Parts: sequence; structure tokens; C-alpha cells
Amino acid sequence: MPEKQGAFPAALCGALTALSENYGTICSICCALILLDLLTGLAKAKIQGRLSSDTGYKGFWRKAALLAALVFGICLDLLVEYAAAAGLGAEFPALIGRLLAFCIAVNECISITENLSACGVRLPGFLAAALGNTRDKLDQR
Repeated sequence: MPEKQGAFPAALCGALTALSENYGTICSICCALILLDLLTGLAKAKIQGRLSSDTGYKGFWRKAALLAALVFGICLDLLVEYAAAAGLGAEFPALIGRLLAFCIAVNECISITENLSACGVRLPGFLAAALGNTRDKLDQR
């Protein structure tokens, strides 16, 4: 590969490595929870006899929108960090992406518990209550 063609993949890999240091864990958790929610949702639909491609199609795009929201939050974090470095007055830590990721993770966990309950899996009552309380507190702020 000529030297000029190798610059873009190298820059892309470098940027992804830098982002993974700050966001790799939370992005991995969100992606795993989204996948688990999709799987438990499919199991619920199959058990209830409501498995349809139209519902799956809408669910897929809903999950794609969640990932887009996560990327948007990370971009906002990077923008705040850039503004702080440029001296434009942003003197607070950039937590928007992490907060969005946490909200996505909590909502996915709630959906997973609902799907599992609909499939007949018995879960401890405190689990759903704790997740619901966390979601309510996030909605208040």
C-alpha cells in the first residue's frame, strides 16, 4: 500500500484507540445490553406468537437510533473538551456521552427484565424496582 493511502487507516485507528480509552467500556456495555435486549425481545415475541418482520424492523431502527444518540453524546463530549482546550469557557468535565450511555444502559436493563418476565423467567422483585427507581431519578434531573 502506498504511503499516502496508509495515512487515513492509521489516523482512523489512532482516533478509535484514543476514544476507546475513554469510552470503550461503556460503549461495549451499551452494545452488549442492546444486543441482549434484541435477543430477549425476539424470545418474548416468539413465545407470545407475535413475531413479525415489521416489528423487528422497527426495533432494529430504534436500536440504531440509540447508538446514534450515544455517538452524538460522545461528539458533544469531544466538542466540550475542544472548547475547554481552546479557552472558550467550557470549564466543566465532559460527561454528556457517559451520561447518555448510562441512561441507555439503564433503559435497556429495564427492557430486558420486562422481556424476561414476559417469557416466564422469575426475577427478584428488587431488581425491577431498583432499575425503575434509577430511571425515575434520571428523569427528574
